[in-house]
Amino acid sequence: MTRHLAPRTIIILIMSALVAAQSVLSQLCTDSVCHFSLVIRRTKTMTHTRNLNGRRDTNSVKLRDDGRLELFSPLGNPAHPGKENVNGTLVPMEEVITTDGVQRNVITVNDMFPGPTIEVVEGAQVVVKVTNKLLTEATGIHWHGLHMRSTPYMDGVPYVTQCPIMPRESFVYRFNAEPAGTHFYHSHLRTQREDGLFGAFIVHRARSPIVPSIPVILHDWYHIEATPYWISNMFGLEHAGDGEYMLGAYERPFSHDGVKVSSRVFNSALINGRGRFGDNRAPLSTFMVPSGGHGNFRIIHVGPDYPFRFSVDQHELTVTASDGFDMTPRRVQSVIIYPGESYDVRINGTARPDLYWVRAETLRVGHCTKCYPYDEVVVVPDDVTEEVRAILRYQGVTADRDPTTTKRGCTNDNPCHVFNCPFAGYPEHLHTSCINMNDVEALALPSEGAGQSKATDRYAGHSRTTEAADVIEIFLNFNFAIGSSVNGRRFIGPTAPLHQNTTAATVPCDEELCLRSGCRCTHMIDIPYNQTIQLVMYNTFAPTSQTHHSVHIHGHAFQVVAMGYPSYNKTTGRYMQPNTDVKCKNDLWLCTDATWRDGPPLLNLINPPLKDTVLVPANGYTVVRFRSDNPGHWLLHCHNDQTFQSF
Repeated sequence: MTRHLAPRTIIILIMSALVAAQSVLSQLCTDSVCHFSLVIRRTKTMTHTRNLNGRRDTNSVKLRDDGRLELFSPLGNPAHPGKENVNGTLVPMEEVITTDGVQRNVITVNDMFPGPTIEVVEGAQVVVKVTNKLLTEATGIHWHGLHMRSTPYMDGVPYVTQCPIMPRESFVYRFNAEPAGTHFYHSHLRTQREDGLFGAFIVHRARSPIVPSIPVILHDWYHIEATPYWISNMFGLEHAGDGEYMLGAYERPFSHDGVKVSSRVFNSALINGRGRFGDNRAPLSTFMVPSGGHGNFRIIHVGPDYPFRFSVDQHELTVTASDGFDMTPRRVQSVIIYPGESYDVRINGTARPDLYWVRAETLRVGHCTKCYPYDEVVVVPDDVTEEVRAILRYQGVTADRDPTTTKRGCTNDNPCHVFNCPFAGYPEHLHTSCINMNDVEALALPSEGAGQSKATDRYAGHSRTTEAADVIEIFLNFNFAIGSSVNGRRFIGPTAPLHQNTTAATVPCDEELCLRSGCRCTHMIDIPYNQTIQLVMYNTFAPTSQTHHSVHIHGHAFQVVAMGYPSYNKTTGRYMQPNTDVKCKNDLWLCTDATWRDGPPLLNLINPPLKDTVLVPANGYTVVRFRSDNPGHWLLHCHNDQTFQSF
């Protein structure tokens, strides 16, 4: 007797710790079937390799005071007569992976860092052969933002959708390129994304002209490889303590709202693989715009931890899309972008032709002198600047110097607008206002007319006329009461792909234990096919709710229909009391069972924005909706690597 199983979607919830230089090279294919090859290997930054009489000759590189690069080899001296003395030889910066000018090991894709940008047309069949030339590590590539309809086993998550690609082995991914928009690819195995295994993936809209655009890849960068960091990560250890590379409570950076930015020591950051450590003269990425024209920037945050506020001196940004989905354009001074997010922005070249700083700054304003309790935190401003810069160059302007520009001032008469704030607003004296994601509308294409966007219907699968009876509501607690966890469950990853066997490779959750005191298990939620799913992701009740999270769902886009923030002091912008819309039905600290206190909040069901990665504010919540019409095993996880450690 053959048993026919109804298609279903299983969301797996985890909070776990998951050689070219500046130019992000692009591989564009406009065919219906596109073939690519990616070779993964390790190399070292600040080195130069040349072909010398048929053999590879590699030497270290150091920065000169004028920013140029010269070879440096301790073997190039009379004590080693067999080695040519290359010290002082200048080398082109395009032939060196400089990162921030500090030498360390990195992972490259096709000998490039970042990896090559893949560009295809919506609906194309994409075939990617990935060859693992890492010495001892397995790998796997996740195609972030691509939905993998009918091919969930191509999502690229080792042990969940596939077996990992072992060293000296290859694996061929085959999937359809949809939806259109700005996406990226990256390793989904432990620490490899942090060490460099990532690249942009652009899907151009079908039957539309291909508009030139510039990938802008942001990445907070560290001077140790990721593995030793994660060994000492306090979120992944079984014992308490800050660890060697973590900051103590009184050293951690805080944003103006009194919320911790990170627990990690900030070294530097990169834009398209380049930045500067301290005040060194390492080369920076440069973007060119024509005077009187404009540039289309596809900003992607592939980094592990710190959020960035992205801006260009003396220029406004027009935000047109997020995570690949168009929205009603908004003109802003800056955009805040968290790990896992992408934003399309247009920059008009209407300023005086010159060189201008491109800035990506962390949200740090100071450190706490009173760190507990969290509603009484005292944050003292400091003079620490954590940022990375690049250069916007107008066509025809020589690039033989650094810009001398400053950020535009925000005044009462000319206030600044910031897109995608994790908080409700800024202190009054900064003359800066926030545009939050629940203030945004999806863009209805001209052919669609007014009302619900077809893109919203297609990808989120929900109409504004959906009745409440059709909605399945699930509350998910991200307050980390027992460490990196969702609803009091710390994730234990499966040991084999789940589409083959969903039980033998997992650790079942003891529901009574999980509700009572928390647990460790393979946390899965089985949801029925073709229903409207409403996720209420809340981050309240515990002292550990003091971090904003960026949450990503594989295989789906969702509507952002509501966001709830705590109460703030409008004068200082400081957090005062948590949002009270969500009511805990059991232990207040653990809070594994929740509901609405006075019924659900007002939901935006008319053209809400579409996303695949969204912020869950500290001491607040975010409500998203999607249609469960893409059967498979799909991860739902925080894209902050500190809390991606349990996997």
